[in-house]
Amino acid sequence: PTDDIVDRPQVAISGTVRPAPNPDRNAYFGDLHVHTEFSFDASAFGTTATPADAYRYAQGEAIQHPGGYEVQLVQPLDFYAVTDHGVFLGLINEAADTTTEFSKYDLAKPYHDINKTVDGGLRDLSKRSQFFNNFIADVVGGMRDGTLSIEEVGEISSAAWMETIAAADAAYLPGQFTTFAGYEFTSSTAEREALHRNVIFRGTERLPILPFSRFNSINPEGLWDWMDAIRALGIESLAI
Repeated sequence: PTDDIVDRPQVAISGTVRPAPNPDRNAYFGDLHVHTEFSFDASAFGTTATPADAYRYAQGEAIQHPGGYEVQLVQPLDFYAVTDHGVFLGLINEAADTTTEFSKYDLAKPYHDINKTVDGGLRDLSKRSQFFNNFIADVVGGMRDGTLSIEEVGEISSAAWMETIAAADAAYLPGQFTTFAGYEFTSSTAEREALHRNVIFRGTERLPILPFSRFNSINPEGLWDWMDAIRALGIESLAI
């Protein structure tokens, strides 16, 4: 709903001077399609990096790969957006973490500690393909039979969304490294054809408490209508 907006203060960094615009225009390099452990598919295949980890990686720091080795960029990027799936955002983490309330559901038990060991072998990949294929069906089935409430799923996803926004704010360095709050919307047809769109917000001062996802509509027109509605409230976004 468009009236569920979070007011967030501006991030001020003292002593930072923005460079003058270059009349010849500079080329900037970045990534606007990045998944972390908050996406059920990435997490199912062994990703344990958080949004904060992703922004550290974009700035040139080494992080751990699911295969057990470190990965690092040769050159830091200029801009970056963590765009995890809006649907089931952060949910598989809650299932995997046995200290959470969500992990106590029967549907969550197959996913307990799924990333405690990741070897990347064929047997491991086969097991993880089952995680990937079964998670959506298990969660949707739980909501349909009443064992899992939509409200609880929304609360978990909202908390993950707030952490995503906070990570973007914390990593933002004006004039040096530009970050965006964003997420991925997936539309779908009856034949299960999908077309993904990365939704990038211009700022983080006032954002919806939850991303618009396929729970709201499977059609891109629904996404565009939502974007128009929040734009009327002063929240600018772009779907790529």
